[in-house]
Amino acid sequence: MTVIDYDNLATEYARHRRTYPGLVEHIVDRAGITADSTVLEVGCGTANHATSLALSTGANCSGLEPSTEMLKVAASQPASLDLRQGRAEDLDYAPGTFDLIFSVDMIHFVGDPAEYFTRAFAALKPGGYFCTVTDSEWNIRHRLPLSRFFPAAIEAELGRFHPVAALSDAMTGAGFADLDDVTVESTYELTDASRFEEKAFSCLHLISEAEYQEGITALRAALAEGPVPGNLRSSVLWARRPQ
Repeated sequence: MTVIDYDNLATEYARHRRTYPGLVEHIVDRAGITADSTVLEVGCGTANHATSLALSTGANCSGLEPSTEMLKVAASQPASLDLRQGRAEDLDYAPGTFDLIFSVDMIHFVGDPAEYFTRAFAALKPGGYFCTVTDSEWNIRHRLPLSRFFPAAIEAELGRFHPVAALSDAMTGAGFADLDDVTVESTYELTDASRFEEKAFSCLHLISEAEYQEGITALRAALAEGPVPGNLRSSVLWARRPQ
């Protein structure tokens, strides 16, 4: 499988990637985040979600990210974040530091989720929340406009995403309780192809150039006729460290 260099994607991510509608609000409400809370986003990338959470609640937010260039962009965000370079599997914060540890579209890059979950469990306060935002097989197969114009990306994505059931089992094995799976979704109308032309979606780097060119040509043609329907749908896996 193609290895994606996120140092080279930082500019495109900063230009095109935004927080998912309703996701931060859901996380804040479910975990009861306030200005007194301590929060860590793992695999924060350019820190869009951590920034939104910090600005909306006043919480003390941190970010962990392996990519140097992504961290440079994250450091320019309009929020005071404690940013560190590192991988989820090597998460090393003092025990009982955080009220919430969360990640968005990151877990499929973690080769050993169980190790990450165990470390996250230790870094949470008793009663703290753990949140993993990922994609189920159904979400991947019905993701628009990607599945419509770039169908080869479906199998590429399925090959790298951990099944939701396997993630839930690993969370339980790490000691988490109160597991729950919530779907957060929204729809939109795509009016230009720039995000796809600049391959701001990592899965577009996993298909052949011929498959990509076929898809982008079809997408441009469809957009010439009017807006193209799109959706954003995430599986939000919740768990909690027991009191």
